[in-house]
Amino acid sequence: MEAARSLFARQGFDAVSIRAVAQMAGVNTAMIHYYFGNKQGLYEAVLSGTLDPLIQELGDALATDAPTPVRRFLSLYIHTLGANPWLPPLLLREVLSEDGRLRGWFLQQFESKAGLITRFVQREQTAGRMRPDADATFTALSLLSLAVFPFVATPAGSDAAAMRVRKEQLDRLVDHTERLFLDGLST
Repeated sequence: MEAARSLFARQGFDAVSIRAVAQMAGVNTAMIHYYFGNKQGLYEAVLSGTLDPLIQELGDALATDAPTPVRRFLSLYIHTLGANPWLPPLLLREVLSEDGRLRGWFLQQFESKAGLITRFVQREQTAGRMRPDADATFTALSLLSLAVFPFVATPAGSDAAAMRVRKEQLDRLVDHTERLFLDGLST
């Protein structure tokens, strides 16, 4: 999985062969076919292995009436992205791109979860903790954007810009994003 994750993140689905993954992992190609069926199955396993636990935790976090659900969401999301810097560029290329290889699969897998954040925003509006005049869908999109853009702004693993988010800065980014988001939506 590590070898596949590394190669897919750097080169994209189409450029990576099962043979290259097997060689990097030190296994034979038959093992990959046995466990994952084919390259598409391996690719889906790489994404699911990272996204499924995140989606589950986010669902749990957003389903609670805890006083700091925005912070919990941001912390889970930002720390997951910080631990997996390969994920945002891969999602941009393979899912968000109109011709992305995994766009259909991703939408099918996570479509039922897509409304979690919008429903959370609506709940916060109903509870009086967020401005009721803010569009819930755009607010959810803004929250996701605020959390992911710092990881998309520079290439994974790049030290090219002072804006690069380092692991020791993740809690500061959570604090900053929470303040920025909630101050803009305060009642």
